[in-house]
Amino acid sequence: MPVDFDLFYEWAQDHFGEENIKIKKTSHGVEICTNSVWSESKIGKTDSKFHLWMNTSGGKSKHPEFGSYRCWLTDEMGSLVGLVCKLSGIDWEEAESRICGTTSLRVLEQRVHDFFGSTDFVDVVVKESKNIDLPKSSYLINELLPNNLMRNRAEKYLADRKIPSENMYVCIAGDFKNRIVIPYYNSDNELIYYNSRIMDEKNKMRYRKCDSVNKESVLYMTSWPKPKTKIYIMEGEFDAISLKLSGLVGCACGGKYLSDKQIDLIKNYEPVLAFDSDNAGLQAMVDIGSSLLEKGFPKISYVRPPKVYKDWNKLLKEKNVETVYEYIKRFEKPFTSFTSDILLSNKI
Repeated sequence: MPVDFDLFYEWAQDHFGEENIKIKKTSHGVEICTNSVWSESKIGKTDSKFHLWMNTSGGKSKHPEFGSYRCWLTDEMGSLVGLVCKLSGIDWEEAESRICGTTSLRVLEQRVHDFFGSTDFVDVVVKESKNIDLPKSSYLINELLPNNLMRNRAEKYLADRKIPSENMYVCIAGDFKNRIVIPYYNSDNELIYYNSRIMDEKNKMRYRKCDSVNKESVLYMTSWPKPKTKIYIMEGEFDAISLKLSGLVGCACGGKYLSDKQIDLIKNYEPVLAFDSDNAGLQAMVDIGSSLLEKGFPKISYVRPPKVYKDWNKLLKEKNVETVYEYIKRFEKPFTSFTSDILLSNKI
């Protein structure tokens, strides 16, 4: 796999410092330039700080897939993978994985060997659907190398929200780059959908979803429990996970209403409506509760987060899983034919 410009640029910023980097457009492609790492000498007055030129497309090198660099001060040259090995003190496979956005064949072969040479097997085998795949360059966060930039970014992002990184994916290149990827599975553990959440809070496109499946036909369930089990329905996956951490079954519908297909998916469970504490969440709860009553659900409940916290993940961040659980158990109430009028009139 060729060197990914964005991944290498992130490595260069991290290693050299953003203020010490200059981007140049040349006849051989865009090059990332910085001062020589082999000599501190200065020559001439023009661009005297930028002697080391690094080209992710390889320039005129014999192996362009590994990128190339050249120091115009010392005439030192080689591949970018080799440069990362040398300057970061890591082996070739690790460097290749970091700046190419993929795991090399050698690493994959070693993982296969390690797996089949081990007596430790997972209890549940997750079957991947033939009809859908996660976005390209998506990896389980915990399977990336410990010093991988995207792994560290994803772990910090999730830790800030008290969400564990186990079984969570991060996309390290391509259209979904810099996003936490959240897979949806059905009751047979088949992948049926995914949503992704950007780790850059300034990006207005907060979510990017699977475009080959209608989101109104799926639900994100933290687990598919036995019939008649209580499930807590809300908008976002992080809120659903927050309830799972508290010992409850979270279910995210991805919006502020339930489609007929989604209602059909929960018909064997006891739904508890647990939308955000704002007015939009209130209206969603009223609308969905009324709809479920019309559909003949025998038992429906509701619970709202404390007003000072917009949602359950905010409560988890500020408090802990025990607080989330105890609050829900204390303030959960039945949703009856009178509930909508009471909620809308009192705005509670």
